[in-house]
Amino acid sequence: MSPHGDGRGQAEERAVRVGPRRSGGLRGGLAVFAAVATVFTLTLPRSVPGGDSGELITAAYELGVAHPPGYPLFTLVAKLAIILFPFGSVAYRVNLLCGLFGAVAASLLFFTVFRLSGSSAGGILAAGVFSFSRLTWQWSIAAEVFSLNNLFVGLLMALTVHFEEAATAKERSKITKIGAFCCGLSLCNQHTIILYVLCIIPWILFQLLKKKELSLGSLLKLSLYFSAGLLPYVHLPISSYLNHARWTWGDQTTLQGFLTHFLREEYGTFSLAKSEVGSSMSEILLSQVTNMRTELSFNIQALAVCANICLARKWNDSGCRAMQ
Repeated sequence: MSPHGDGRGQAEERAVRVGPRRSGGLRGGLAVFAAVATVFTLTLPRSVPGGDSGELITAAYELGVAHPPGYPLFTLVAKLAIILFPFGSVAYRVNLLCGLFGAVAASLLFFTVFRLSGSSAGGILAAGVFSFSRLTWQWSIAAEVFSLNNLFVGLLMALTVHFEEAATAKERSKITKIGAFCCGLSLCNQHTIILYVLCIIPWILFQLLKKKELSLGSLLKLSLYFSAGLLPYVHLPISSYLNHARWTWGDQTTLQGFLTHFLREEYGTFSLAKSEVGSSMSEILLSQVTNMRTELSFNIQALAVCANICLARKWNDSGCRAMQ
């Protein structure tokens, strides 16, 4: 059989496998969204929670500028929610928006796991454990940027799986353009997502290069889509120039002022987070691993260990078959 024939056969086999998973994943994702959204909505605080919620709600209500890097996407979408949601206080409306973000993140996680494994139970377990772990639940029902960040991680994961299963160059090109735009848009929220973006971009480019679908022209197009995703940052200098907000942060009417805010120079550009144990990335990651013992029950930790063992065996079996 010719190489072209093998390629067509693999594409047809992939289409047969992916088709039912795609429709099943959409139905299951909607069900997960409805369930998680219901729980989050019933447990929403009615007023301003703690943390940065008060500042973020005020910035959204007055279209001001929040603390670095400004969170323009959250500000603009939260303002839209304040206008469109016809019930509750301003704080409740933004809390509700964040709860819906968390529910979408859960549905995207289900969709990704289901597409990879074909198991509805596995997708529900993953989405449930993630959504109803203490910290995720706590910050998904408060007016904070974290649930929107979770949504973007879930979206980029789902797009990555979709890219991997794409059967044609045209489909892969479409997905990469959407993904590039979403990568840029995600950076208009929380900058910690750069850790994921910096991993996924080289892998996508390598896959395109391996399939001989990467060129200078396509790189330029992807750069344009990525740049288009950053457009919400235009809100910062506009808001600062108009000066309508009573409470706002910094002056972004100059290039230096904008870059100072965007690069988080007041905090330290490469200090992505703070914690009680320190601010270096190694200290924070070690703290997260340690805290997993209290965040997840022993049963869930045991399931994670079993899953990793099964995955290692699967990779080992695949390697043995490839060598044969």
